[in-house]
Amino acid sequence: MTRKFITIAITTIFLALSSVASAQLKLHMVGFKAAYNTSGVNFNPKQEQVKTLTTKENFSIEYIYYHDLWQTMPYFGFQIGLSSQEQGYKIGDVETHLKVYEMPFVSQFHIDFWQMRLLINLGGFVGYRSEKSDGFTDTDYKTDYGFIAGAGFAFIVKPFELHIEGNYQYSLSSLYDAKRNSSTALEFAYPHQLLLSAAIYIHLNK
Repeated sequence: MTRKFITIAITTIFLALSSVASAQLKLHMVGFKAAYNTSGVNFNPKQEQVKTLTTKENFSIEYIYYHDLWQTMPYFGFQIGLSSQEQGYKIGDVETHLKVYEMPFVSQFHIDFWQMRLLINLGGFVGYRSEKSDGFTDTDYKTDYGFIAGAGFAFIVKPFELHIEGNYQYSLSSLYDAKRNSSTALEFAYPHQLLLSAAIYIHLNK
């Protein structure tokens, strides 16, 4: 009896997912995102009294395309955009702020139910550090790149969607040349961000 029930349950779930998958439409969206950023830096060797900063001037314009991936993955989406972020860190009482422009390239997997979506993000970004509060030196790196991972929910009121997300972003580009002070005693500084965001999108097709 138990085995029969499990078989029926699995079959029902499979048929439901198959039905949703077959009904999946290709969807294009554009939108505007604002984020609250908790920003910091991982130093190696470790520095004392390093703290995070919180910033609010983080904005993005984004494009999302939901479609079947290779006709086998109906819950796939691709997200690209252009963002302006205020990043930084604090050592003791001294704050350092950076203005960074970035382009994210994110795979956004979504599970649709009712008038909502569960979102799972995984991807990377490239960026450019354009401003620094205490000025750049010759050993500072301005090119930025790294990975993004996160999750969230979408609330659908056609033709609009409201996305609430939390994304963690880690840079693989140090803030400066590791040999700036010594060719043997290397120093690294990798920025990281925790972005809590809200975005409004409009569907470009039905």
